[in-house]
This record gives sequence, C-alpha cells and structure tokens, in this order.
Amino acid sequence: MANPTVFPCGALCLAALVAGVSAQAGEPGITRSGDLEMRCLALPTSELTPEAAREYNVARDPRRGLLTVTIQRHQGPGKAKPLQAQVFAGAINQANIVSTIPVREVQQGDTVYYLGEFHVTPPDTLRFLVNANTLHGRPLKAEFTRAFGAP
Repeated sequence: MANPTVFPCGALCLAALVAGVSAQAGEPGITRSGDLEMRCLALPTSELTPEAAREYNVARDPRRGLLTVTIQRHQGPGKAKPLQAQVFAGAINQANIVSTIPVREVQQGDTVYYLGEFHVTPPDTLRFLVNANTLHGRPLKAEFTRAFGAP
C-alpha cells in the first residue's frame, strides 16, 4: 500500500486501498518528470466502499469505472506537495472504441486529486491515456491498461 504522505489522494483512494482494490487493480499508471509524479488508477465503482461512494457521489456499479489521478512535486525524502493541473483522460476498449473521460478536481485541505467516471461493459480491458498540464510547464502523460471482469 502506498504511503499516504507520499501519495496523497484523500479518503477515496485510501478507502479503495483498504478494501483491497489496489491488489485487484494491478499496477497503476505512474509517470515521472524530474521532481513531478503523476499516478493514475482505474477500478470498477462496485469495488469502492459504500462510504467512499457516498462521499464522492459515485454510483457503485460493475458497469461503471472510476479513474483517480494525483499529481505531486517531490520536495525531499518522504515529502511531496500535491499539484493542481489540467487533466485530460480517455480510454480505448478492446473493440478500439475511444471514449473521453470527463475529469473533475477534488480538494480536501491541502490535498488535490482528480476523478473521472466512465462506462465499461465487462468483460473488457481498457487502455487509459491521461495527460496533465501543470503550472510548472511540464506536461505529464500516462498510459496503462486495466481488465474489468464480468459482473
């Protein structure tokens, strides 16, 4: 499990990790550029805890997915600062159908992260493409896949 001081993503990510989602979701998309890091994770909303789904107004459904994105600047060992960015995301399914994922910013205290909901028809494997433009002038790009099993 990620150290929350290094991977600040708020209650939703922590609730998902506690529920065992991180092991099922596979490796997240991680991109680094100098001292900047972007982490992306996709999961079926049915794997969220009921509390996390309520807090972020997300319907728990095996045919709905949630993309989480965090961007941070490392400021020394064990220290990272969450960054705001313009985040754009999309997914390509096994039939090569491209869909855009609308992304919204969530702020909780000093933490900022991005959530995007999308439709999935299991079983399918989606390839995610995430682009972020930070105020620090360095674009970040991540590409990763996630399999979604039958409901």
